[in-house]
Amino acid sequence: MEGDAPIRFCVIDDHDIVLLGLEAMAEREPDLVFAGGAATVEEGRRLVARERPDVLLLDLRLDGRNSFDLCREVRADYPEIAIVMFTAFGNEELLATAIKAGATGYALKDASTAGLPEILRAVRRDGAYFDPRIANAALMAGMGSSGPTVLSERELTIVKLVAEGADNHEIAEQVHVSTHMVKFHVGTLLRRYGARTRTELVRVLMERHLI
Repeated sequence: MEGDAPIRFCVIDDHDIVLLGLEAMAEREPDLVFAGGAATVEEGRRLVARERPDVLLLDLRLDGRNSFDLCREVRADYPEIAIVMFTAFGNEELLATAIKAGATGYALKDASTAGLPEILRAVRRDGAYFDPRIANAALMAGMGSSGPTVLSERELTIVKLVAEGADNHEIAEQVHVSTHMVKFHVGTLLRRYGARTRTELVRVLMERHLI
């Protein structure tokens, strides 16, 4: 997903009104292309294999069950596709499960379709998008009243590599995760510690003796 090429996206959702609404939305945005929609897991598999979109909007519930298995499948078969879970269900547990399944985004359906173009653009620009209401809830759930006193093992590894000047691709190779996940972890740490840049983040963590 580079350059000025339009963002091609597919949608897997079992509500026709959602598919029609997103197709209509894309027609109003010159940098977005609706590459197709599907209503079931099997239809979704065929759609993704045929279209290879830049971004896949994936409903959390399909065929009467969650779609995390399909998310894992798409991530394994097409790692270049950014997967955004698109759902009415918002809590930190579902967010954590989505991330583990390979999702690079989590958007709530209570947002109008007017906001989705910016979500798709954010995925291209930043490599990830997580609804701030859910991301902040997940962050606060793990912070307690005075903030975290230690970093997780993965966070510590990432921050040390940041301090060494490694870029996202180099960090991803070292930690064995996608560059999307590196961006998510770094962004989360920046927000958590009120830092504006990676350099400032390292300084803040050193001052707090966390690294």
